[in-house]
Amino acid sequence: ATAAEMGIDPLDPAQAIDGAGRYLARLYRTTGTWAQALAAYNWGVGNVQRRGLAAAPTETRNYFSQILADVNSANGTALA
Repeated sequence: ATAAEMGIDPLDPAQAIDGAGRYLARLYRTTGTWAQALAAYNWGVGNVQRRGLAAAPTETRNYFSQILADVNSANGTALA
């Protein structure tokens, strides 16, 4: 459903990568933080908005924590 909403073919790697980036940017604008945007990408924006990061499943907490740690390590700054 998200792929259709984004107007992409999810089986086309170039379209899927571009669409994923645009979707993540939209989630960031919606949620206001990278941690929440990444959690929403993994768990759904509705869950993040209604329940918050503290209620996120372990998989989701590990997902956004690891990505932020990797990005922060790579660029020497803290995104969240």
